[in-house]
Amino acid sequence: MNLAFSTLGCPNWQLNQVVEVAERLGYDGVELRALGGSLDLLSRPEFAAPNVRSSRTQFEDRNIKVCCVDTSCVFHSRDELDRRTQVDLAVRHAELAAELHAPLIRIFPDKIQPGASRHETRDFIVESFQQLAERVPREVTVTLETHGDFARTENAVEIVTLVNHPQVKLIWDVANSLAAGDSIKNAGETVQPFLRHIHLRDARPVVGSEHWLPTLAGKGSVSFAETLDVIEQLNYDGYVSFEWEKYWHPEIEEPEIALPDFINAIRKLRSDTTKRAGAGE
Repeated sequence: MNLAFSTLGCPNWQLNQVVEVAERLGYDGVELRALGGSLDLLSRPEFAAPNVRSSRTQFEDRNIKVCCVDTSCVFHSRDELDRRTQVDLAVRHAELAAELHAPLIRIFPDKIQPGASRHETRDFIVESFQQLAERVPREVTVTLETHGDFARTENAVEIVTLVNHPQVKLIWDVANSLAAGDSIKNAGETVQPFLRHIHLRDARPVVGSEHWLPTLAGKGSVSFAETLDVIEQLNYDGYVSFEWEKYWHPEIEEPEIALPDFINAIRKLRSDTTKRAGAGE
């Protein structure tokens, strides 16, 4: 298991600061989502054709992996042209991921639109993923996040199963699936056949909202200890990425607090597990 953080948690940082902090805190990877205050990675000068190689080198020189390139793409629209436009946008993100040697891009499912049924929306998403998978570089996997009206892992797994393509897998967002009614244990077992990436943050329910508010480790309703136990049982060896939603919640703690808090909490749990295992020998 490798540890990463999403730049959603430090949305105003520039690339050099992201890389420097990742190295200093001991993260293995970075998930690209926001940079310089913008979610539009494709418009960032760091990733324009003349500069993308030097940006990649910033990560490689510090042995930090770009583990995922996050998109805002959704395939839920009833309008076929809208869905085609989103597929085209996702292809461009996949091409950027290939340039950065990132193995994954993230796609949302996402919300059942007015006038559409769940099954109809599911089929829109499946069709779009099938189209996308045929167009992305071979070295890039397209991942569907447990999110929105398809946050329950069984619903996300149904989509990936129907797509039936080796380059389409899943991101398990632990807090999202819990908020949708999953348990950590059952969710882990459900996603296992398709699991390629994990988003993890502590969070707590908010009255009147489907979205949970991020909290520092141990202050919410997402058990890191149980999550790590499940990850170990799954023999998962990918990235666990800290998705601190600072971009959406400016009131929560600054990245200077949250990023070390997460990695220190995970290190302590792993150390405690090792000590218990040693005591049992």
